Amino acid sequence: MIFFRAHRQLLLRKELILEFITFALAIGFISALKGQVILLTIVLILLSVIANRVWHQKHDIFFYITGAILGPLSEIVCTNFGVWRYAHPTFFSIPLWLPFAWGLAAVLITRIAETFVKIEKR
Repeated sequence: MIFFRAHRQLLLRKELILEFITFALAIGFISALKGQVILLTIVLILLSVIANRVWHQKHDIFFYITGAILGPLSEIVCTNFGVWRYAHPTFFSIPLWLPFAWGLAAVLITRIAETFVKIEKR
């Protein structure tokens, strides 16, 4: 019984590391490819597809779509009011890749929080 708890704990920690790596990859790609809008968009779509294949829970899709819609909407409002602006906007004063970054961020924030809760319960 103790072995199974320790094994489960190890799996949860690996899951958490994978989630943080995915987050770091997204931030790294955004930073490195910021001027290459189309390439960055494709990379974030691919990263999102891979993440969905790894986790693939129904609520992950819901969080992704919610983040991909609400995040950019708030960015559009803020950029139109002059709160900030993007160096390489492509539509409605935001970059094409931004909805995919927001969708991925929403999923990762949710998954990281869920993993922490699971670890704390053990």
